[in-house]
Amino acid sequence: MFEIRFATAVDKDSIRRIYVSAVGPQGVADEMHWDQVILAGGLLVAQTEGRIIGFGGIDVNATEQVKWLYLLPQHQRAGVGSQMLRWLERIGREAGLNSLRLHSAPGAVEFYRRHGYSAVEGVEQTGHDHEGVEMVKECC
Repeated sequence: MFEIRFATAVDKDSIRRIYVSAVGPQGVADEMHWDQVILAGGLLVAQTEGRIIGFGGIDVNATEQVKWLYLLPQHQRAGVGSQMLRWLERIGREAGLNSLRLHSAPGAVEFYRRHGYSAVEGVEQTGHDHEGVEMVKECC
């Protein structure tokens, strides 16, 4: 069984390790970055048996609100990501958003499609310097 909760400063090293394991060494962010994200209150962690197994984040003031959703590989496809996404959507809804936008890694596109997200077309895209698909879900 797993638990989802808001991240605290104690979780920072685990979050950073999961992020680097998912995106590679170019994903290293400085200490202040993670401190700011945690203090903003939009970062969630999933844990089991006292161990962080994933994290997700939302910035309701950004153009692409869903910022992260990463799980350790051995915990994928067990419902953890779906539950975390529902929490992030609820945070967005409670903040008054009518839609949620994100940039999906190529391997996660089907996950988001199953949860009601669709690709953003043409001129509506914000553009990125890395591979992926911009996606949106109305009325989160």
